[in-house]
Amino acid sequence: MSEYGCKVCRVLDEYGMERYEERLLEQWQADPSQRKGYRQLAEWFNTLMLRREMDRAGLSTLGDEAESKYERLQSDEAVAAEVATELENAGIPIETLRDDFVSYGVIRTHLKECLESDIDLSSGDWEQNAIEISRDHASTKIEEAVRSLRNKGRLTAGGDVSVSVTVELECENCHARVPSDRAIRREYVCRCDD
Repeated sequence: MSEYGCKVCRVLDEYGMERYEERLLEQWQADPSQRKGYRQLAEWFNTLMLRREMDRAGLSTLGDEAESKYERLQSDEAVAAEVATELENAGIPIETLRDDFVSYGVIRTHLKECLESDIDLSSGDWEQNAIEISRDHASTKIEEAVRSLRNKGRLTAGGDVSVSVTVELECENCHARVPSDRAIRREYVCRCDD
């Protein structure tokens, strides 16, 4: 059995990133308008790992350089391979690093089980969090399916393919459709009952 509670625990220790655990928790427990979902936290965490390795290798991390490289590592096979080779040539053990990248499920496990923490849902904001988690999960599954279709040659594109999942609410009376975040922010889907 591993001495670590989960993959995040191991990565924090092995990469000397223990001090970022508090920031991870803060971003998850922030006010609803600032709160990051599991997927956003996983991307932040993985980009942070990449940025630290790029700094160690003497590569520039100014601006959004680490974010850009991380996104390209997650894109189609040809682009990801090109970026991986560039990082490997700079001295970054990219395959090990990629193996250490965490998923949103691992982040969730770390926050809920290892840290035995939760967000305060008593304010009634659990609904928005549930929508965000569901949207993130759907987006991840669609990205995996699209990547697989591209790898099999059953889907082509001139460049990278990004997935966008929007949750829309529709009034069954007037058929007005609106994104869920807008409806929640303005507190109505439509005004056909007015």
